Amino acid sequence: MSHVVENAQPTDFLGVAALDRIAWPAAPETFIPDGEHIWRVWRDHGTLLVVRAAEQTPLPDTDDIAGGLVMFPTAEGETFLHKIMVHPLCRGLGIGTALMNEALSRAKTSVLLTVDPANEHAVALYRGFGFEVRETVVGFYRPHEDRHIMVFKP
Repeated sequence: MSHVVENAQPTDFLGVAALDRIAWPAAPETFIPDGEHIWRVWRDHGTLLVVRAAEQTPLPDTDDIAGGLVMFPTAEGETFLHKIMVHPLCRGLGIGTALMNEALSRAKTSVLLTVDPANEHAVALYRGFGFEVRETVVGFYRPHEDRHIMVFKP
């Protein structure tokens, strides 16, 4: 199935913020969603891509945003892929792949992301897109939350 990946519109940031709150399976005590204000900033000053739900799968809780991805330039001149997320009702349809392919096709610099080293599925998925582990940071967020920093070079 082909998905249309497009730049988010000014009115989409609240739907993407809502998706951020429901897309992650982590327990509430270990996950802190990004606030609406930062999604507006990323929409205006970064790259915020979205895929809208098909008409047969309305998602009123996210204003029909089925998937989203945000990336922005770093101070070192690379691009940081902060989040890629898909609505739980739309998983397995290729939306995440479409978002990632579009993001990587737009990249003019190396693309960075972080991932939990214990999340072998995600690490393998990112390797499949051409990412490699640059380094592992112990206690990246909190003392018990290590992260691989992975890099894709276009």
